[in-house]
Amino acid sequence: MGLEALYFIGAFVLLTALIYGTLSYHYRNRAATQAGDEIVRERYRQNQG
Repeated sequence: MGLEALYFIGAFVLLTALIYGTLSYHYRNRAATQAGDEIVRERYRQNQG
């Protein structure tokens, strides 16, 4: 009985993590993502020069 409960809890945690990741990716703030990408590009340019 204990091993089955452990598998169920593990599957539930994995499913919850997958749902959270999918929803957070779907509802991400695109403006903030673009601003972060621009900061990374600028830092990369500074390190190359």
